Amino acid sequence: MEIESKDNWYILHGTQKSGPYDYKKIINMIQKNEIMDYSYVWAPHLPKWSQVYSLKEFSKDRFMLLRSHPDYQDAFVQRKNPRIQTQVEILGHNNIRFFDGTLTSISAEGGLCLINTPLVQVGDKIKIHLKSKSNAESPFNIEGVILRKNFSQDRLNSKSGLYYVVSFSDLEPAGLDQIKSWITTNQPLSA
Repeated sequence: MEIESKDNWYILHGTQKSGPYDYKKIINMIQKNEIMDYSYVWAPHLPKWSQVYSLKEFSKDRFMLLRSHPDYQDAFVQRKNPRIQTQVEILGHNNIRFFDGTLTSISAEGGLCLINTPLVQVGDKIKIHLKSKSNAESPFNIEGVILRKNFSQDRLNSKSGLYYVVSFSDLEPAGLDQIKSWITTNQPLSA
């Protein structure tokens, strides 16, 4: 399978330009949250500086294809722990505002949350209460930090939901046991 990729990418940080970078390096920088969906990049094949989210080269579908290609596997961050898709209601706060939402995937290290506010920011420390999914489970609490905020082209209001990547920094032992139980009884996601 031949995958077209262009090199000589540049990144705009405020008024500072950096580069050139090859395509795999840009993918890796996105994976490590050094570049966000709303960051501006440019390459010789583009007519102007463009936000990452708007380019097909960095779409989620393209990344799914590249993850399975041997030439690109080293560009992607490898997870240390298995993760699963889930649907767990959450309540939380970042010491400024309260929010609700849904945890959509989880591992022992972190998760992807759909949080019903666009006002939580990358770097915010948050506390999350995970509601129980059934009577056999106990709710538990997690402390973490927002690593990534996924971009949305939709008009946002104070209750618009956005996806956030959360790294767990403090997890109750009962919570860790519950996550491990979910993972062993469900099919882990790849990569």
